[in-house]
Amino acid sequence: MENPVRQDGWEALLYDWHNEHLLRNQRHDIAYWLGLTASRDRILVLGAGTGRVAAPLAERPGHRVMAVDLSRARLARMPRTRGLHPVCADMRRLPLSAGQDAVVVPYSTFQLLRTPTERELALREAARVLPPGRTLHIDVSGNFDTREKSDWRLTLAEPCPALGGQRVEEWERLRPRPNHLLIDKLFRTERGELTRLTERWSHLRALDLEPALDRAGFTLDHIDHGYGNGISPHRSIYHAHRKN
Repeated sequence: MENPVRQDGWEALLYDWHNEHLLRNQRHDIAYWLGLTASRDRILVLGAGTGRVAAPLAERPGHRVMAVDLSRARLARMPRTRGLHPVCADMRRLPLSAGQDAVVVPYSTFQLLRTPTERELALREAARVLPPGRTLHIDVSGNFDTREKSDWRLTLAEPCPALGGQRVEEWERLRPRPNHLLIDKLFRTERGELTRLTERWSHLRALDLEPALDRAGFTLDHIDHGYGNGISPHRSIYHAHRKN
């Protein structure tokens, strides 16, 4: 029997499968974002993926969440939650007008932008859609800066319900570079290879976020290290507000 997924949907399906098994200790960010945005009615989530963060934010009565991602396949897997509005777009060129109460860039998404120019474009777009005084929140990780080179290794092997319970293996190879980390991934079952991809994660130290925020029209308010109570201290969450 053929696997019931088109080739262009593999990455989105395996993204959910990967997160289900490997983010068990990272899901404290949901409670963190819920608390942080409780008083914000109109929230823009950039790099929303399949809605792991955006959907819970939209479940609260009266909240409207715009969930932006480049992948139509990921957005198609997003829950159909009232108040959640998926938008297939590039965070560097948002097809949105001003009027958001908060912009959230969760779980290292900002580190997928490759160059200072790309990052500044995204920050300027965030500033454009926020009124003065409204807030931007960017969650980034320092782990990519320190991970060492490795050859192919098995990182996950679990059944995938979307594939009829077939056991899927995820293999990973790390290739550190001066300002970023390349992570090659290969996914396969006993029937053969499903897909492979390469992720490119900018180092935290390469982001130079504080001056970049200032140039884009933001004032940095503070930086949280982790989600509180000692949870995920390797993560840095930058909180800034749009200048007047």
